[in-house]
Amino acid sequence: MSPYPVRSSLAIALLLPAAGMAQTAASTGTTQSTSATPASTAAAKPAAASKDQPAIQTVEVKGAASSYDPRRDDTASKTVINAEEIRKYGDDNIFDVLKRAPGVTVTGKTIRMRGLGAGYTQILVNGDRPPPGFSLDTLTPDQIERIEVVRAASAEFSMQSIAGTINIVLRKLVSKPQHDLRLGLMHSSQQNNGNVNGTWAEKVGSFSYFLNGSLYGGKNAVASTSTDRFTLPSGQVSQERNQAFDGGGSYRGIALFPRVAWKFENGDELNLSAGGYATRSNWDNVSRTDNLVGTFATPDYVENFSGSPATQRMLRGEVNWIAKLAGGKLDLTLSHERTRNTNGDDDTYYTAGRALRLLRDWDSTVHARRESLRAKYTRSLFDGHALAAGIDTSVQENDEVRVRDEQLGAAAPTRAVDRFAPRVTRFAAYAQDEWSIDKQLSLYLGARWEGVHTDSSADSSGDTVSAGSVAGSAADSAADVHARNHVLGPVLQALYKFPGASGRQLRLALTRTYKAPTIDQLTARRYYAAVNTRFNADAGGNPDLRPELAKGIDVAYEHYLAQGAMVSVSVSRRAITDTIRSRLDLDPDGRWVVRPLNDGDALVRSLETEFKTPGKLLGDALAAFDLRASLARNWSQVSSVPGPGNRLDAQTPLSGTVGIDYRKGDLSLGSSFSYQKGAWVRVSEFQSQRQFIQRNLDAYALWKFNPRYQLRLSLSNILQQDTRQDRLYRDAAGTSRERSFQPGVRRAGVNLEMKL
Repeated sequence: MSPYPVRSSLAIALLLPAAGMAQTAASTGTTQSTSATPASTAAAKPAAASKDQPAIQTVEVKGAASSYDPRRDDTASKTVINAEEIRKYGDDNIFDVLKRAPGVTVTGKTIRMRGLGAGYTQILVNGDRPPPGFSLDTLTPDQIERIEVVRAASAEFSMQSIAGTINIVLRKLVSKPQHDLRLGLMHSSQQNNGNVNGTWAEKVGSFSYFLNGSLYGGKNAVASTSTDRFTLPSGQVSQERNQAFDGGGSYRGIALFPRVAWKFENGDELNLSAGGYATRSNWDNVSRTDNLVGTFATPDYVENFSGSPATQRMLRGEVNWIAKLAGGKLDLTLSHERTRNTNGDDDTYYTAGRALRLLRDWDSTVHARRESLRAKYTRSLFDGHALAAGIDTSVQENDEVRVRDEQLGAAAPTRAVDRFAPRVTRFAAYAQDEWSIDKQLSLYLGARWEGVHTDSSADSSGDTVSAGSVAGSAADSAADVHARNHVLGPVLQALYKFPGASGRQLRLALTRTYKAPTIDQLTARRYYAAVNTRFNADAGGNPDLRPELAKGIDVAYEHYLAQGAMVSVSVSRRAITDTIRSRLDLDPDGRWVVRPLNDGDALVRSLETEFKTPGKLLGDALAAFDLRASLARNWSQVSSVPGPGNRLDAQTPLSGTVGIDYRKGDLSLGSSFSYQKGAWVRVSEFQSQRQFIQRNLDAYALWKFNPRYQLRLSLSNILQQDTRQDRLYRDAAGTSRERSFQPGVRRAGVNLEMKL
């Protein structure tokens, strides 16, 4: 049994007496937290006075929410994408929303900051890591209240954010009744999707409730071609083959997120929320290979028919209690999540002329559960200080069963059952102080200690499948894993506002962050590919992996102008040790396998700029327009990989966005263009891969018929950007090169939005 749950209880017990002592030591001065709404004063009518006493004037303090801008006023640097921006282009997924965000790039379904994904960019939902098995595909833009792009780490959130954090905040309670219904359709030559989203919210006295639900479904299709060629050092092509791939399938799902809240007379709050979704999909594809030059490994499967049914289910419950305590506020959250995911992989492989057939049916079922506890205590202390301390602990347990049925030719069928049961226990404790020294200078100082214990057990039973008879489908080798990692992450941030009303300010952040190895990277079990090549290798793990550690510095200059215009320039640097990278090796049995390992250090640097302005500042002719643009240049070097192009995690070297919006009366129009530069990346001494230029142009039009109805039309991927891939493996024996191509298609969407 891990000691973390015990530590969680002890931390709460220690936190409460500390709160009492803090109240005793507190001064009577007021403090403005950087996350609180600035206050404005308004004089009330004089109170009635007797003839012998002078009239006493009462001053009422009110929060001016409209004047608060988190991007400008918070000491911790972040950009907030509000609900209007999220829904503007009628997107049906969060990846399309984020590809237009400043400093964020999206490659496939990998979200990147500073050009880095693969765990360097932390993704949170409501400030917490998503539950096990959760997929961002299940989130529709309609369910999201805002997206926070946090460039430097903070003690309150996990320090697993070397590149930064993207926090997706789901819609919660509203202060007034809300009854909305939204219908959407998306169409292209390869895609037909539909969705229905609705919100029903009411507030009656101290009680309020909120219900958001969605139904969605559709059909997708894809076609691609690829070429695999091996060239000898002399330049002679000794092997070459072409492959054509056609696939398609359907999906459907439902999501429901209810929430109720009570506010008591003493100011305490009780919030109960739940959530759940269920999705089902089925994908079928066929690939055919033509061998043009030479022969390939035996058996050489040239036809493959595959079906991949899948289901996902998740249920979540949360209890949140907010109470006034010892002059401050205690925010306590207890949550529980359960997921069940099933995945099937039914394959039929044939050699030339269908001389030999391989049947492979792999079915996986994963049950996962997680319990988490978060407690945060905040209060003002002394003059200008806002203190906070808290704990964050969770226990996650997975139970994965994989059944593998295989048959080669006329041989007897075989079965193997693999079971994998990892348990991940996390505990974190943090403290932070936001200090408003004066009107010009504020500081944020914090520290967070995080520990992660990973324990897993594996078991295989059933008939062992021979590697020689079934093309390398040997039973997985697995071993128990017990990994212990902990990191202390201090953070310092400063915000300096130039005197007067110039709107100019400087930011500085010093951080120590990390990236922890995943369960799949730590486990020693091995996945075997039916057709084993350099570009379709087996995969293995490494139980001895250590977390990557990064020391970072961020400096930013921001200039806020009239009517919402702003310009910002920021630079950053990350020095990373114990970099985790994947290495491709040839095993003694002649099979290619990819394994992770800690290998050397890395240096990451970034330069980001952002600009936005209402057109009326540029002239009366542009009064109906809003303009925005951003540009990011990224550099990185991995010490263990020879250059040039030895960038970390295939980092995006250059990206940018340009957008324009037009509003006149009930009509709104807009367009956004995003760009990602392409270049070759050196993955290892022998491996390279090419990133291709990505150009995406989107547009929308919105008509507001009346206060209750509006129609939104959208076009995405107007330039029909193709998807290409190019990979190289070059050693003394020669050069292997694999290139693939998938044509891009233009998509059109329509959304009808109604207020009931």
